[in-house]
Amino acid sequence: MKSLAPSLLLALWAGAALAVPPETSRPMTQERALTDAVFVRPLYGTYRHCGGACLKSGELSWFCFQKQSCYLSCATAPPLMKCAVP
Repeated sequence: MKSLAPSLLLALWAGAALAVPPETSRPMTQERALTDAVFVRPLYGTYRHCGGACLKSGELSWFCFQKQSCYLSCATAPPLMKCAVP
């Protein structure tokens, strides 16, 4: 019974350490909130015309609000066209 207590304590400590993710391991792209892109020109407000190209899809075009930045990921099919909130 004495040998079971240290191993149980060690297992609880390891489980608690794995349950709390470190704050520094998050990628930069997940810190900025991504919103859906708009594919027709907005009638109201200022907007930013975004564009890019992927090898298989060719030229791509979408719109974001003025204070948002454009985000394009060609790693997915279809390409991910989003607007990033700074």
